[in-house]
Amino acid sequence: MARRSWLMILVINSTLGSLGCATTPYKYSRFHVEASSPEERQTVQFEYGKPHRGLDRAAWIVALPSRILPFHPKVNSHNLSQETAEKLEHYLEANDLTDVLVRVNQYDPVGEWQRMRENSRIAFGWKYTFGTANWLGYTLIPSRVFGGDYYNPYSNSLSVSSDVPAILITEAAYAKDIHSQALPGTYASINQFPVLTLWRYTRAVNDSLGYARHQDDWELERETCATVFPMLGIQAALGGHTATGLVMVLPSITVPIAMIGGAVAGHTVGQTVIAKREHEIESRKSTRIPLNSSEAETDDSESKTQLVGFTESPPDEKPKGRP
Repeated sequence: MARRSWLMILVINSTLGSLGCATTPYKYSRFHVEASSPEERQTVQFEYGKPHRGLDRAAWIVALPSRILPFHPKVNSHNLSQETAEKLEHYLEANDLTDVLVRVNQYDPVGEWQRMRENSRIAFGWKYTFGTANWLGYTLIPSRVFGGDYYNPYSNSLSVSSDVPAILITEAAYAKDIHSQALPGTYASINQFPVLTLWRYTRAVNDSLGYARHQDDWELERETCATVFPMLGIQAALGGHTATGLVMVLPSITVPIAMIGGAVAGHTVGQTVIAKREHEIESRKSTRIPLNSSEAETDDSESKTQLVGFTESPPDEKPKGRP
């Protein structure tokens, strides 16, 4: 138990310690050929689950515990406000991610399977192994009831259950990370392993912070520190596992203790970063230095790793439209 506690502390510190240092200058991504006219521009597609009084009421009750540790009432609220949808849409359009389907409180196993099959970015070897496992999880543990906001790289869809811009943009940042990889299936599958998955979470959070700072959106940046940091702290404390999975291998009392410890660490780091940034903002205001002091760049970097037998298609070069 002592060794496990020290390991948990090490993982939390190393994970959260890398946050709060958003990339400067921020890099917007480009994955498609620029549209020649406004009519050809591709827009972000949102699909909404149909209201169901009994199901939605049960979902709201089931999600109550998930709102406690992040201290946010709109986590897993199974509702998406127009303001939050617009912020998410702006991020996706700004980073050329209009091919990502946003599923809001929706349960569609058939549609997810079809999108996975048609996703040419991911090699069939990864789609029908890790991708199928993800699809089974989506089918058997639907976010429509149990909540959760996550990007599925195999189907290129973003499931939304919370009305929290910081959480959704952080998940959308994972889509950006996947799109930028030369071998997205390899990258996504490696990042599903415990502990290793924390790497993609930290990259996504840092991208979200960088985007918020470049947009001069202090509310989004603050919300990322106040809400996403504790959630990442919980992930770090659990070693990248889900609480449900750990209950099967660890004493039941260990899981909530780890979750609380991770959340406390996340809140501590988050509030520290907020206090530091507020001081910086006030200092810059007094000297009239703009919050956004750098120009954005286009991210055209690619991963060069190749895994034999799992050849993957590079980003589509055909015109698909651009916002």
